Amino acid sequence: MADAPVMGKAPSNDELVPELTLDDINRAFDDNEFCFYLQPKCNAVTGAIVGAEALARWNHPKYGVISPGRFVPALEQAGQISRLDMFVWRSVVRMLARWEREGRNLVPISVNVSMVDIDQMDVADTLTGLLNEYDVDARLLQAEITESAVARNLSKVESTIRKLHADNIAVLMDDFGSAYSSLNMLKDINVDVIKLDMKFIDLNEDNASKGLKIVESVVNMARKLRLLVIAEGAQTKQQVDQLLSVGCRYIQGYYFHEPLPVGRMEKLLAERPDDRHFWDMSNDFMHGSYVPVNGRTMLETSALAASTFEILANGVAELSRLNMKTGEYRAVKRDGILPTPETDDFATYVQTLIAERVVHPDDADRFRADMDLASLRSLLFSQKPAFGVYRSEVLARTGMISFAVIPSRECSESDPWAVVMVGRNLPIESFVRLNGEEYRRDSLTGLLNRNAFDDDVEFIQATHNKPLTVMYIDLIGLHEINNHLGHARGDVVLCELADAARAYFGDDNIYRIGGDEFVIISFAHSMAQSARQMGYMRQELLDHGCELSVGMAESDDGEDIPDLVNQAENEMRKDKKRYYASGSGKRQLRTLNKQLEDILVRNKDMESLLQHLNTRYSIAYVVNLRADTQRPVVVSGYVQKMLDKHGGSFHEMLLDYCDNLVAPAYRDGFRMLFDYDYVRDRICREGAIRYAYVRNDGERFLITIFPDTHSVDEVMWVFAKEDTSSEE
Repeated sequence: MADAPVMGKAPSNDELVPELTLDDINRAFDDNEFCFYLQPKCNAVTGAIVGAEALARWNHPKYGVISPGRFVPALEQAGQISRLDMFVWRSVVRMLARWEREGRNLVPISVNVSMVDIDQMDVADTLTGLLNEYDVDARLLQAEITESAVARNLSKVESTIRKLHADNIAVLMDDFGSAYSSLNMLKDINVDVIKLDMKFIDLNEDNASKGLKIVESVVNMARKLRLLVIAEGAQTKQQVDQLLSVGCRYIQGYYFHEPLPVGRMEKLLAERPDDRHFWDMSNDFMHGSYVPVNGRTMLETSALAASTFEILANGVAELSRLNMKTGEYRAVKRDGILPTPETDDFATYVQTLIAERVVHPDDADRFRADMDLASLRSLLFSQKPAFGVYRSEVLARTGMISFAVIPSRECSESDPWAVVMVGRNLPIESFVRLNGEEYRRDSLTGLLNRNAFDDDVEFIQATHNKPLTVMYIDLIGLHEINNHLGHARGDVVLCELADAARAYFGDDNIYRIGGDEFVIISFAHSMAQSARQMGYMRQELLDHGCELSVGMAESDDGEDIPDLVNQAENEMRKDKKRYYASGSGKRQLRTLNKQLEDILVRNKDMESLLQHLNTRYSIAYVVNLRADTQRPVVVSGYVQKMLDKHGGSFHEMLLDYCDNLVAPAYRDGFRMLFDYDYVRDRICREGAIRYAYVRNDGERFLITIFPDTHSVDEVMWVFAKEDTSSEE
């Protein structure tokens, strides 16, 4: 079937078309007489086309192009409307695939979904199947569901919308205002756009004043709900001006364009003055300094909320922006593992990481060459990322650190900004390929390393059923030694510990699993014998000015080895607490990051994050709703002081924040967020929740709470300044 059948007749005058039977309609299907037209959706200020709706038409050989009002009722009465809808869906997706192949400018196309469709099939699976069949980006297809359909079966439509959103297909509520339960439905369902019924703008002298106030109220309500609004049916300049006067920017109507054959639509898009390959309402709003956020979207794409959560919360020790021309380096997020040098120059920062042994001396030359600004520039300006893995003594759990420098979509001489992410090591297989024989051996001490430990624990667990003892050792004060006496002295102390461990436990497996942490798995010594040997070892090291915290655990029946290691580690922590409680010292505990690699593979929205991160987000924390614990993502000093004041309790911090910083009129709504059960329930139903409020200083803020797809308890709270420029 062709995307746009050649019209053999002029558009019909429907009044001259006789009554058409179901037999006529079936014959038309057999003869390929059905087609679709596209009616553009436009920015009423700029005239930019930001989307289009596909509308079914009958290209009759005798009567010309027949409007759907002459044949849709017959299909609905016969229960065959889904046949027509399926035809339009497939034809639209096939057209979008052709547009992409031909390199045409793109806008999303919406297709109509009826209640019959929802009753008779899995609409989300059907549309996604078509997108996969023709290899079309899901952002290019949108679903329009009428308000009346929603009113008929709210729960079933809600389930369909949820599945469409999961497949990254946006949903529009069509004919908003035509039913009686509009406002209530907006509370219960999560759509992306509402389309005002044309009756709203069918104004005359008698109802113009009242009608405009209704439209203005709807537009304002939608803005507060972070929904986009399209007005349907505008035919005159007066109507367009009236809609603009009440803040309705987007219009689908004959004033701009009538429904068009595909060929004419293609010409309009090719001649578009902004010369954008892809342009939709979200992009257009962002162009106007306004960012829509609802339960499905953050910034401009549906996937970005989840991606942002992963990028900021789970995988990165540091996230920064880098100017590829000047070397200006702006840290956006650091979580305390890496040093924070007082510099905004990238070359200086690289040298600091080498000096602080974040990158091990053995890898320093390679790291310096990889991070050379000129080399990076040649890669990133050609849209190629840089990625390297290096040994480290800071990320203690792995002894490895990853650096990724990723270009934004616009990274070039004229827009030279890129993002730098720092996290944990590559997958084991990659490390083996890169390092060969060095895979199992610590380069400084010569002991077995973390990689060997992980492999051996797995092997022991599978094969060993004899008694064994696990000792978990922490070298106290290595950080202070490095800071005050230099890393060379710290290296000497580490080697002295390794030598002592070999002297007293030479027949056992000795691992350096982190910067200052060691594990000994002994098959030759009982718990009592190990304790005695460890006592000799501690005394010897104490004579050298080196103190240890030690924990032990034993098994006589081959119980779970990882559990045994955890027991020993817990005992070591208790020993360390006793050491500090006695006044012997003070040391900051390190936190550990999750892996970076999956983020780099899965995330496709980095450029969006880069564009908005610095300007829009001032506070972001990952909060465990069950434990009331938090991890800082983007740290604001005054909020961190509140957290410290309340012992790290995010709940108590929120109370303090509300009572002292939130304007009185907004406190009742803000206090609902104190109820973590309420938050969890809303997120389960809606995907994310938002609360807009005003602070005492008059600043408008929006809290958005995003779920972690991998955890029912962890959520990310983002406090963002509201951008009101488009409302003025």
